[in-house]
Amino acid sequence: MLVTSNCRNVAGLLSAGFFRIPRFQRPYSWDRANVDEFWNDVIANNGEYFIGSMVVYGNGGTFGLVDGQQRVTTVTLFLSAIRNAFIDLSADKEAKGIQTMIERVDANGDTRFVLQAETSHPFLRARVQSMPGQAQASAPASPEERAIESAFELLSRKVGLSLSTIDADPAVPQGGKHQAKFDQLVDLRDKVLGLTVVLVEVDNEDDATMIFQTLNSRGKDLEVADLVKSHLLSHIKATNADLDQSRDRWNSIRQSFAESSVDISMNRFLLHSWLSRHEYTGEKELFKAIKSYVKSNNAQNFLDTLEHEAELYRQAQEPAVRDWKKPQVQVKYALGALNLFRMRQPLPMVLSLLRAYDHENIKLAHLIRAMQGLENYHFIATAITNQPSSGGVGRMYAAAARSLLNARTTDGRLRVINELLGKLRARLPTYAEFEASFLELRSSKTYASQTPLVKYVLIRFHAEQHKAGTPIDYSQMTVEHIAPQSYKKGGVRLGDVARIGNLVLVSQDINNELGDKTFIAKKPILARAHIEPEILAERKWTAREIEARGKRLAKLAFDQTWKF
Repeated sequence: MLVTSNCRNVAGLLSAGFFRIPRFQRPYSWDRANVDEFWNDVIANNGEYFIGSMVVYGNGGTFGLVDGQQRVTTVTLFLSAIRNAFIDLSADKEAKGIQTMIERVDANGDTRFVLQAETSHPFLRARVQSMPGQAQASAPASPEERAIESAFELLSRKVGLSLSTIDADPAVPQGGKHQAKFDQLVDLRDKVLGLTVVLVEVDNEDDATMIFQTLNSRGKDLEVADLVKSHLLSHIKATNADLDQSRDRWNSIRQSFAESSVDISMNRFLLHSWLSRHEYTGEKELFKAIKSYVKSNNAQNFLDTLEHEAELYRQAQEPAVRDWKKPQVQVKYALGALNLFRMRQPLPMVLSLLRAYDHENIKLAHLIRAMQGLENYHFIATAITNQPSSGGVGRMYAAAARSLLNARTTDGRLRVINELLGKLRARLPTYAEFEASFLELRSSKTYASQTPLVKYVLIRFHAEQHKAGTPIDYSQMTVEHIAPQSYKKGGVRLGDVARIGNLVLVSQDINNELGDKTFIAKKPILARAHIEPEILAERKWTAREIEARGKRLAKLAFDQTWKF
C-alpha cells in the first residue's frame, strides 16, 4: 500500500481537485453541537488551525473521500453561507470567488461541484452548492438531508448574527457599517480557507476501505453500522454509479428506523440480528465477527437477511406498524409490554420467534405462549422487582434464538421454547421479594413516573376479570383513586393514596362522576362499574384497607395473572 501525506490549507485543498464521497461512507450526521464546535474552531483561527486528517484515493483530479467527509461537507456549507452573505451585501465579485471553491470548470471544460455526494447530491447541490436562484431544492426527504439543512441554516444564522453585531455597535459609524460587514465576511472567509488539514493519499478504493475501517472522523466516532456498511458494500460492487441498489437498500433500513416513533438503533439491530443467528459476541467485537463472516460469496445474502430482519425488528419495538389480525393481538400486547418495561435483552429471541412464525415453523399458539412467557417473566423480575441485569440472561436469549432457528422439527422448536420458559421460571424472585416491590407501585399527580406501568397492571387485572365479556377499548379507561387525592376529603396521606391498593380502572364517564367524592359517596358509583366486591363491602377506606387490597392484588398477580 503506497501512502503519501502532506499539509494543506482548505483553500489549497479545494483548488487541487474534485472530491467524491464513496457509497460506503456514512451519511452526513453532524448535529448542532458538532457545528457549534466547528464554528468556534474557525472563529479562534488566527493563523494555521489544524482540523484533522483527510484520507483520499484516486487520481486524475477526482479523489474518493474516505475520512473527513463530515468536515469537508461542513466547510462547503460554511463557505456557501458566507457566499450568500456576500450576495446580500451586493459583493458579487467576492461571492463568485468563493463559488470557485464550491463549483468550477474541470480540464474538459465541464462545470462540476468540488464536493460530489452520492447519497444527498440532488438536495446538497440545489439547496447549498448552487448559486442562489440557479436551482430549486425540494424539501429534505432523508435524515441526511435534514442534517444538511439544519447545519446550513445554523451556519447561515451564525454568519448573519456576526454581521448584525455591527449594526448594533455604536462605535461603527452609520456610513461605515457596510464596509465593516464586508471586512467581517472577508475575515471569516479567510479563516475558513486558512484551516489546515493533513491530506493522506492512497492508491485505490480497497486500501481506502481498509483505512476507513480503522479511522474516526473529528465530529463523531465511527459506529459499528458505518463499519459494517463499508465492509458489506466493498463486497457488493455497484454495476452502475447511478443505480446502486445495495447502497439504497442499506439506506432504506436506516430510513425505516429513522421514521419510527420509537428510538431504534442501527447498531443494536445489527447486534441482535447477529445474536439471533450466530455465536454470541459482545458489541465491541461485533464488527470483527461480521467482517470475518461476510465475504464476496455471501455478502448479498447477508444484506437480504438484514433487510427482512429489519422489518421484524421494527415490528418488535413498534408493534403498531404491523397489521395484526384479531387472533394475533396477544402477540402485539406482549411486545407492547416488553417495550413498556424497556427490555432489550429478549430481542434476539423475539426476532427468532417472529421469524419462525412468519416462516410457518411454529404455530400462533406457540408464539403467543412464548411471548406471554417473556412478558410475564420481565413484569415480575424486571418491571416490579428490578432484578439486576446480567450477561447470563443475554447469552441465554441468544442461545435460545439460535437453537430455535436451527431446530429442524416442530417438536424441536417447542422443546426450545419450553426449555427457555423453564429457565426463566427458575430465575423468578421469591414471592416475598415480589410483594414488597409490588406494594410500592404508585400513581398520582405527584407519583407520575409509574403511571404507565400502573395502568398496564390494572388493565391486565381487568382483562382477566372480564375476559368473557364484550371487548373493551382500554385507551378510554382511566386510573381512579378510591380514596380521593384530597386529604381533607379522604383523610389518607398522599403517599398512601397513590398506592396500587387504592387504584382501580374505570371509564372516563365514571371517573368524571366520581370526582373527588369521599369513599362512602363513591361506593354506589363504583358498584355500577363492577368493582371488586371486597372494596364495596368495606365501611371505611384508610391506609390499612389500601395495604390489605395491595397484598391481595400482589398474590393474585404472582399466583395467577402473570403466572407462566
